[in-house]
Amino acid sequence: MYKQCLAYIKAIKILKKPMRFWLPNTDVAREIYYKYKSLIRDNDFIVVSDKALSVAYGYIYNEGVLKSGLTYEIATWIISRFIWGRIFTKPFSKSILYILRCIDIATLAKHKRLSLRIGGLKHFIKPISEAGIDTTNLPYEYASIPIPKGELVRIIDELYLEIRRLFNKRVNLLVLDSDKCYKPKLLEEVAFSTRYSIVRGIIDLGGIAYFIGKYFDKYFNEYPTPVAYKGVRLPLRMLLLISKICERSRGFGLGRNIVEVCNRLGRINLSSVRWIDLLKIKHYPVIICRVKWFK
Repeated sequence: MYKQCLAYIKAIKILKKPMRFWLPNTDVAREIYYKYKSLIRDNDFIVVSDKALSVAYGYIYNEGVLKSGLTYEIATWIISRFIWGRIFTKPFSKSILYILRCIDIATLAKHKRLSLRIGGLKHFIKPISEAGIDTTNLPYEYASIPIPKGELVRIIDELYLEIRRLFNKRVNLLVLDSDKCYKPKLLEEVAFSTRYSIVRGIIDLGGIAYFIGKYFDKYFNEYPTPVAYKGVRLPLRMLLLISKICERSRGFGLGRNIVEVCNRLGRINLSSVRWIDLLKIKHYPVIICRVKWFK
């Protein structure tokens, strides 16, 4: 499928400029305009980080206010420490295994509790980044949480119209999350995601998608998850290909997980990361993808 899609594409160019960290209440459309106003052309894809968008619109949660509780700690120990940390270890890097095996169980249990509240059981059983909740690239014990579906539809519609007005160009808007989705090799327009998406054809299976995608990988192709899309109509397989190329080019901010973030900043744990630390680092919440198609 990857080679078939490439056959339609003449060239892909990625444009990326560092931006400041998006704090809550950031005017996203104007931030994009000020940074890329001299570069945007008709038909460009404006690719926005889902996590950055959540933070900009105030969808963050302080996990420090949660109580872990004995029930959640036991359930987290079974799922994180034992099932994923000892049995199904195939997909994980050393840093992820450290998180599953060594991070304080109460901290993990708080995260699990929030994931159950937001995503339900199918996300509770996922090993990491449950329900699209992310604690990297945020200070203290804050986590970004997914924008609710109805609200996301409204935000994307408004953001798309405002961006088109500011640039006066026909552009495409893609919101992308590094959390994975898995497309069966035998199906063209269906993918199973580990978090929700409002893109047609993407089915949220939570931790189940993570398991089948990682352990039956010869039947699936792995992609980042397009969370929302507004623009020229594209088949899902093409949107997934563009998403994969963009994700490779974007980078991971301070790091892909809490271990990488702490190592980069020289912090003992994630709760010691401050807002000022994030403001000192170059971020790429938006990149531009320019596709030339064969006619």
